[in-house]
Amino acid sequence: MKIDVVIKVGGSLGRWRGVGKLLDSIEQWKGDANVLVIPGGGVFADLVRAEYRRSRLTEHAAHRMAILAMDQYGLELCDLASKAAPASSLNQVMEVIRCGQLPVYLPSRSLSRHDPFAHSWDVTSDSIAAYIAGRVGADALLLLKHVDGIFARDPKVDPSAPLLARIARSRLPRDGCVDREFARWLNGIDCCWIINGTRPARVKEWLESRRTVGTCVVTRGAKSSHPPFTKGGHRGI
Repeated sequence: MKIDVVIKVGGSLGRWRGVGKLLDSIEQWKGDANVLVIPGGGVFADLVRAEYRRSRLTEHAAHRMAILAMDQYGLELCDLASKAAPASSLNQVMEVIRCGQLPVYLPSRSLSRHDPFAHSWDVTSDSIAAYIAGRVGADALLLLKHVDGIFARDPKVDPSAPLLARIARSRLPRDGCVDREFARWLNGIDCCWIINGTRPARVKEWLESRRTVGTCVVTRGAKSSHPPFTKGGHRGI
């Protein structure tokens, strides 16, 4: 059994009342594909950022706390969705799938053993989701955000800025809807999309056809530097 698609559910969707129903719908829409959900940090990561500034925490401490925030948001997602269940190892992920549920990965335990990331706010759950997708050998990574994708210009400044249907990973903006380190962790992922998770019809269309309104990040030619999982799991996940 392998993971076909990794779906990162952005923390901003936690403020949307439909996120639990969306996860239950994904379990229905995915067909025969095996899907793994990676949570963002949500309001829990926002609290870490605030405390980082208020208490002048080290970036090392803030990094660890932000990863724990992903666990908390993941548990929240599982509580909001009737067909989702938490998992903190590959074996648990596979067991959740065998039980007919949608696995939501809690990364703190594995990343406490092996953490390849710089301890910096340049790394967020976007990069962590890409890293995990590479490690499990997923064919596709889908980032669900509260925005339609990547725009040619900041739409808050220029509301007429067009949505980019495609963008090369080397041209990802440094200050956009993904973190600054995201591109480097896309190695080995053939398909990456950024779409608006508050538009369930787009999520459904993407799961059925790998196309919808959003931005496709072109990763052509990328080779993974991370070996895929073995039957017993792999160091670091």
